[in-house]
Amino acid sequence: MAEQLTLDGTKLRIAESTEKTDSLQQVFPGSYWEDRFNRAALKNKYELTAPSVAMEVQSKVKSLSETLAAFRWPNQDFALSSARLVVNDPFLDNKISSSLTPKSDLQRYNRYYSRGFTGEDLTTLDPGYYKFDMSLGYNKSSINLDLSSSVSEGQDLPWGHIKNQLVVEITSDMTNDEVLEAVRDAVNDSSLPVQARIIKQNAVGSNPDDLLGTGSALAFSVNTAYVLTEENEGVGPENFEALNRLSFDDTSGHLISHLKLYATEKPIGPAEEGLYNLSNAVAGGPSQFLSKAFDENAGTTLTAGDHSIDYTIGSESGTIDFRVEDGDDWYTVLTRIANAASSTSDKIDAEVVDAKLVSPVYTGDDYYLIDGKAVSITAVNPKIGERLELEPGSGLDALGLNVTARPGSDAQMTINGFTEIRAPGEFALDQGRVKVNLEEGFGGSLPLRVVDAVTEMEKNVGLITDGYNDLRKAILPAEDLFREGFADLWRDPVTDNKVDLEWIGLKEAEEDKLLWFDSDTFYDALLSDPDKVREMLEDEEDGLFTRWQDVNDEVIANKVSSYLIPETSLPGPWLPEPSPRTELELEVKRELVDTFEDSFDFDLDDPADDSGRIVSTKG
Repeated sequence: MAEQLTLDGTKLRIAESTEKTDSLQQVFPGSYWEDRFNRAALKNKYELTAPSVAMEVQSKVKSLSETLAAFRWPNQDFALSSARLVVNDPFLDNKISSSLTPKSDLQRYNRYYSRGFTGEDLTTLDPGYYKFDMSLGYNKSSINLDLSSSVSEGQDLPWGHIKNQLVVEITSDMTNDEVLEAVRDAVNDSSLPVQARIIKQNAVGSNPDDLLGTGSALAFSVNTAYVLTEENEGVGPENFEALNRLSFDDTSGHLISHLKLYATEKPIGPAEEGLYNLSNAVAGGPSQFLSKAFDENAGTTLTAGDHSIDYTIGSESGTIDFRVEDGDDWYTVLTRIANAASSTSDKIDAEVVDAKLVSPVYTGDDYYLIDGKAVSITAVNPKIGERLELEPGSGLDALGLNVTARPGSDAQMTINGFTEIRAPGEFALDQGRVKVNLEEGFGGSLPLRVVDAVTEMEKNVGLITDGYNDLRKAILPAEDLFREGFADLWRDPVTDNKVDLEWIGLKEAEEDKLLWFDSDTFYDALLSDPDKVREMLEDEEDGLFTRWQDVNDEVIANKVSSYLIPETSLPGPWLPEPSPRTELELEVKRELVDTFEDSFDFDLDDPADDSGRIVSTKG
C-alpha cells in the first residue's frame, strides 16, 4: 500500500515506484539542498576571505620567486665536491656584484713585491741616472730615474730617450723611503695600468699575507678589471699568460736589482671558504664632461675657424683641436669635437649622445623639453688618482664644457679591517680567486661569504622546497576560490618529471601532495651525474626551477587576484543558478537538461500517472 502523509489538512500519498524513479533522482539528487547551502557558504567565504587569501598567495609566490633567484650553480673549474659559491648578504644586492674567477683567467692583483727596507736609513744607491723597462703584455714603458742632485725635471738625458721618459730630481742624501716614493710616482705616472704603493709592516704576512719583507716595501699591482681574458680577447691559453705578464728589466743602472723584486705566486686550488666583512664603501667612476644640449639641425653659434680645448689627465696633457665651418649645424660641430677628442689620446673617449633642451616655444603655462644632442667626453680606464680636466679655449663658452658633469673618483672599500682603493671599482679577494665589483656605496659592515657549493645548493634546494610547500598550503584551503587548475600551475612541473625528480631527492607526499626533500639522495645524485641534476633543475625549457620561475613571473605580472573565480558566479542560495564556471560544469548542466527532458514524459494533468510524483487524494 502506498504511503500517506498529511500536509496543511490535505492528505497526500506517494504513488508506487516505477522504472522512471531513478532518472528523477538524477534530476533532483539528494544533495540538491546541500549544494545550495554549499554555494551560499562559498559566496560568504569568498566575500570574507578572497582578498586576504589573494594577498597571502601573492606573498608566497614572491617569496618562492626570490628563493629560486638565489639558487646558484658553481662553475666547473674544479670538481663539484671542491667547488665554491659566493653568497652576498641580502643588503648587498644592487650594491656589489661578486663572482669566482675562472681558473683559466686567474691573475693576482699584487704582481710583484720588493724586499723590505728600513725607511729612515740613507739609500746605498749612488747618485745618478737609473733606467728600467716595465712591460705588461706587449706594451712597454721606459722609465728613467735621475738620482743626481744636478739634473732638473725635463732635461734631456745622456742617452737621448725622450718618449715615456720620467725624470725625478733627488738629492744625494735620499732615504730608502724617498727612493721607494720616487719609483712609485714614476710607475703611477706611466701610461700602463700598473699601480705602485708603499706598504709598511712590522711582521711578515700582516698585510698582505704573502709580503715577506718588513719595514717599507713596494707592491706593484694591475687591477683585475684590466686583465685580458680568453673571453674578452679571444685568445687561447698559450697566449693568455703572455698578454698579462708584468715584467721589469734594468737597462741603465741596477735599480730593479737593488729592489730585489719577486713575483707573487698564483694560488692553487679553489677559493678558500671564509667570511669577508665589507664596509665604508665609496663607489668610484671616471671623470666625465657633458656639453649643453643643442638642436642638432639648428645652425651653430660658434664662430667659424679653428678651436681647441686643453686637457690634462694624469701626467698627460695636450689639446683637442677641431674646426668650425660657415653654415655648420650643431650636430656636425659636436661630431667633430667627439672625433677629435677620441683620436687625440687613448685615455679619452667621446661621443655624441641624446639630450633634452628647453623648447623656444612657450605654451602659456611653461616651457617644455624637446630632443637634442650633446657631446660627452670621458676618461678611459683612469688609474688611481687620475682625473680628466678640460679647459675650453676662447669663444667656446656656449658649449658648457667648462663645468664637469662628473668629477671622477676612486672606489674605496674596507675589507676585513683593511681599506683598499681601486680604479675602477673591482676588488680582488683571496689572491684573485674572488672578485667584487662595487656598484653603489654603503656604510655599515655587511658580510660576504665563500662557501662549499654542494652544501649551499643542498640548503637552497631545501629552502625552495619549503617555499613551494608554503605556497601550496596557502592555496589548498582556499582552492575553491580560484579558477580550476590554479594550484596545478606549480604542481604540473613536478608530476611531469616525477621519476627523475625522485632520483634527485624530490618526492611528493601522499597527503596534500607536498614535496619531501631528501638531502642525502640529492648529494648522491650530484656526485653521480651533476650534469643531469643541473638539467633537471635549470634546463631552459624543462628544468623544474625554470618552469616554476616562469609561472611565478606570469602570476606576479597578472596578480593573483585575477585567478580568483568571478564573484558573479556565486549568487545567493535562493537566486537562479549561476552561469557555469568551467567546461565540466557546462557538461553537467547539459546532462541535467537532457535527463529532465527525457524523464518528464507524462501528462501533468493526469493524477493517475505512475511516474512516482506526489498526487492529491483530497475529497
